[in-house]
Amino acid sequence: MSSETSAFYVLGLDGGGSRTLCVVLDERAQEISRGQGGPSNHQSVGVEAARQAIRHAMTAALDAIGNPALEAACWGMAGLDRPEDEDIIKEMAQALLPEVHVEIVHDSTIALVGGTGGKRVGVVIIAGTGSIAVGYHPSGRVARAGGWGHLLGDEGSGYYIALRGLNTATRAQDGRGPMTSLVNRMAEAVDVPTLEDLANRIYLEGWAAPEVATLAPVVLKAAEEGDEQAMQIVEDAGMELALAARVVIEALEMVNEAFEVVLSGGVFKGSPRMVEIIQKELRAVNPRAEVILPRQEPVRGAGLIALEVVRLGGKE
Repeated sequence: MSSETSAFYVLGLDGGGSRTLCVVLDERAQEISRGQGGPSNHQSVGVEAARQAIRHAMTAALDAIGNPALEAACWGMAGLDRPEDEDIIKEMAQALLPEVHVEIVHDSTIALVGGTGGKRVGVVIIAGTGSIAVGYHPSGRVARAGGWGHLLGDEGSGYYIALRGLNTATRAQDGRGPMTSLVNRMAEAVDVPTLEDLANRIYLEGWAAPEVATLAPVVLKAAEEGDEQAMQIVEDAGMELALAARVVIEALEMVNEAFEVVLSGGVFKGSPRMVEIIQKELRAVNPRAEVILPRQEPVRGAGLIALEVVRLGGKE
């Protein structure tokens, strides 16, 4: 077929730690349908649960338009850190889309491509449940900082912000720290009367990192409304994310290059202040680097990569 003149479809998938999104695009990059599933980071939910989440998201998107043939697909996956991880995801792709070439990339790649509107050069800072900064040099070199998971790092992430908020609230409740509106805000966020009730719920229900991270917006809102303790948490989170980006920029020797730094993830949507902090810090590192919010969402970036695969004639 001629991909330049004929109608065709590609699939993009964003497999994350909290949910899985899937889109089908046509040859003009117009979104035709989408679907959603549960988390598909196999490192946190297991291989079978990840497979089912991916299947559910793709089925929802494809069934909505009569299961058309696909020319290519791109999966941007969280938890793609080792060769073994890539093997696991490749096996899933072969089982779920046996007739389709599936380009498998790190979720940071689709965040960058979506955020820049199609470029594979620049830096992306992801702050969702977890956090990471990844840089892509024009030569193809890649550098990363962070992404160690909530037990070892993820500074600046939704989990980090929420946990800091909870700790700040409990210290205030005890009198071990300054009073903060987070004492009441945290309890109200989950519709319980007291912080003690919230603590009981967290422990009895065995909240994992994604559940804890759902409380990050409480801290971000408190900071925007002037709570000094929440503002300090946001300040620290922004500085940590800026530090990760600076390390990446310096490692790739891009301190004099012009490129975009994409701020991807739910944390940035709720905190203009954090965006300002990162802009200020990175301006001092490289004044030519432009810090931006994403032009398109990561799952759309996956679709754009799939289109690129078709236009290049198959595998890259």
